Amino acid sequence: MDLTGAFHVVILWAHAMAAVAWVGGSLFYAVVLDPALSQVGRTPERLSLLAAMGIEFREVVRLSILVFVVTGAILAVTRLGQPHLSTSYVVVLGAKVVLSLWMFWLAGRVGKRREAGDRGLLSAWWLRPQYLILELGVVVYLLSIVLRAVYEQSSGVMP
Repeated sequence: MDLTGAFHVVILWAHAMAAVAWVGGSLFYAVVLDPALSQVGRTPERLSLLAAMGIEFREVVRLSILVFVVTGAILAVTRLGQPHLSTSYVVVLGAKVVLSLWMFWLAGRVGKRREAGDRGLLSAWWLRPQYLILELGVVVYLLSIVLRAVYEQSSGVMP
């Protein structure tokens, strides 16, 4: 593997690790932490714990967004410069970017609402911003897999 290939692997790895940190952390919250803490009730200790965890996780999200933007731009420029790229690839990439930007916006909104002390409980749990971020993250991850398959098909490279 040459230096360019090694650099590409490091960029892909950083992009994937940002996804693992953010989407994995969101999944942990939705599947384990929130249900466990909801059994405790709305005690001051629970609210204090959630506030402290929110502060810590916000830093993970901010770093993940930074890594996504930098590595995503590098990956997009690299791939979009390929002569054999299909229209399907560009369309899927566009959808992935739009959904990612929506996630970034929601993450900023969640942070501002928490700082303002707004719990913003919606009747449908899956419409709450923290769950929408998880839902979008899962779709964006799926689009990453689709992108790879479309790229390999259009370039004639098989896994």
